[in-house]
Amino acid sequence: MTRKIFLIAMLTSIFILFSASIFKSEKYLNDFSKSYYLSNGFYETGSKNIVTGIYLDYRLFDSIFEASILLIVVSGIIFISTRDDKIL
Repeated sequence: MTRKIFLIAMLTSIFILFSASIFKSEKYLNDFSKSYYLSNGFYETGSKNIVTGIYLDYRLFDSIFEASILLIVVSGIIFISTRDDKIL
């Protein structure tokens, strides 16, 4: 019972902190990147779909590195979690 109360208190505090940080960051937001991608996206990427253009052209290296890090982490978890019956 104590764990449930502690979990609820932690989740509530995280929600309150997250909500407060969102409301404070609204004054720093602008539409510069949105207007840039909408006006130059087709000419720079050649893609009619702006989401595909952003993902495959502007963020290509970022996506490749994210995928490689994910592959390394999954490989490491599989390597660590495999059980060697010969040792036991």
